[in-house]
Amino acid sequence: MSAVSPAPVLAVAGSFSIDSILAPDGRPVVGKVGGNALWSSLGALICGLAPRVLAIVGNDYPGHVLDILSNAGLDTRSIKKIDRPHPVRVTFAHLPDGSRIQPVPDHMIRQLPEDVQAAFVDTTSRPDILPLGAPTAKDVPAEWLAEADFWHLPLLPLHRHRELVAHLGGASGYLQSDCPARSDLTDNPFAKLSETLGALDVFLPSTSDFDVIAPSASIPDILQKLTETGARTIVLKAGADGVFVKAGDALWRVPAYPGSPVDPTGAGDTFCGGFLAGMALTGDLVEAAALGSAAASFAVATADPLDLVAIAPEQTRERAKQLRAAAERLDGSASALTPVPAGAAALSNTTVNT
Repeated sequence: MSAVSPAPVLAVAGSFSIDSILAPDGRPVVGKVGGNALWSSLGALICGLAPRVLAIVGNDYPGHVLDILSNAGLDTRSIKKIDRPHPVRVTFAHLPDGSRIQPVPDHMIRQLPEDVQAAFVDTTSRPDILPLGAPTAKDVPAEWLAEADFWHLPLLPLHRHRELVAHLGGASGYLQSDCPARSDLTDNPFAKLSETLGALDVFLPSTSDFDVIAPSASIPDILQKLTETGARTIVLKAGADGVFVKAGDALWRVPAYPGSPVDPTGAGDTFCGGFLAGMALTGDLVEAAALGSAAASFAVATADPLDLVAIAPEQTRERAKQLRAAAERLDGSASALTPVPAGAAALSNTTVNT
């Protein structure tokens, strides 16, 4: 009997948040859990792999959420609890036209009942508070450096992103990252990204990031500039326009799954978690992008990330098959769409089905 290969070990290091939301009808929803590490981890879970999760939570973070995640199979043992109110708090206003404002402006908060106004706290522009909710290199369990095969870093403050990329870049395995905080990149963004892009196997920003940090750049401009800045493999999330996957001369587009979104919050992070699982399961960039897009389609269909726990991996894989079949090659190159890993061993057999 042949030996059974051990399942790949995935790790996500990012933030959990407590969100306060204004619905399109003006109704406030407070105390909603979210955060890039939460959505990313659930994205991997609904694709069939349960990652280890590294995050920081305050003393008022709802404990039942961690119980739900643990019972669903996520490894939450390294989530660190700190003795202060939860530091990552985000406010969103969803407008009737489908757009979203973050943070919620003061004039909209003042129109709310007094008993809920205090819940609309947004710390995303507080450099004295926000980093308290993001893990440091010292928070990474030493054994993870040898045991984790695939790593994902969601949105982090730029200095924390650089610290973790430098720390994890010395470990074996695959490393992918979302774009660091936009507020840290508004002045000369590509130069600021150049310090870390070369150490990543895959960089997964969104067009919405560049709407803020480089608003005049088109999708071809973004892909070209990131390549010139050192990125070897780029997966550019473009919302309803799908996902663009670029490695070397090869470029693919994987469409978004059709549907009527309920709430776009967390879709990009869920995609990243699904993509991470896809790389671990297949080593194929287009397959991984299809799996990530399928995972994101479930995220946009709910306003509560914990609803994803009920999604069976078979459901995600079925949608991914449809998206992979609809993927299109946008260039005439015959080169394989395969990333050159910064880590070495994890992707030694990476292939792409063309």
